[in-house]
Amino acid sequence: MKYSIKKFNGDDIYSWAVFRAKDVKGMRSPIFCGDAQPVMSGMDRNEARYQKTRLEKKASCNPS
Repeated sequence: MKYSIKKFNGDDIYSWAVFRAKDVKGMRSPIFCGDAQPVMSGMDRNEARYQKTRLEKKASCNPS
């Protein structure tokens, strides 16, 4: 499964979130409540990138 990181509900340092790529395809940041639901949120950009990578590796190890 592919994931994407985007700004979510704000414009501060901890407004980054990880979304399923298909849920936010074609959307630009910031994403607001009701537009898409994040897998996880409340992170800075580096943490969001790390979590995205971790989720994609986990998904590739456990294909559904």
